Amino acid sequence: MGGVVVTDPPKADPKDVEALAGYGTATISEAMGRTGFLGSHLSPVQQDTRIAGTAVTVLSWPGDNLMIHAAVEQCGEGDILVVTTTSPSTDGMFGELFATALQRRGVRGVVTDAGIRDTVELREMGFAAWAAALSPQGTVKATGGSVNVPVVIGGQVIRAGDVIVADDDGVVVVP
Repeated sequence: MGGVVVTDPPKADPKDVEALAGYGTATISEAMGRTGFLGSHLSPVQQDTRIAGTAVTVLSWPGDNLMIHAAVEQCGEGDILVVTTTSPSTDGMFGELFATALQRRGVRGVVTDAGIRDTVELREMGFAAWAAALSPQGTVKATGGSVNVPVVIGGQVIRAGDVIVADDDGVVVVP
């Protein structure tokens, strides 16, 4: 896999994001013909939270969060970080330090089909997170991946700039 960091990808229209934020994931998926759902394997760390924002995507190697560091620099107000790996991983790739950096940039949350950690701290700071696993197992920072390229979670393609909506029921992507 060759690594690339795409800068200045397209962004969803803020008015569209705001409009979608008023609906639950079930309603959005149904309205799109029962598509867009990223899978029942993603669970929220918190309850009673709904977020909507523009996707910034990350493709990392399992157990390696180097590209999340690169992605932080590409994130801005209203974004949602979407992280996947080249093969399954449950390592805690995301935690309080990333959340602190992203929150200061106005990022609304993270969605990952890998693992996260520091869940108590994430809830205390009000940083929304959906993940496939919870794990204190740390990661390395050794192998390049990609940022703002199309990724796949739960059979759904997510492109940088797509709208992500997440709530207690799950996560959907709106192209």
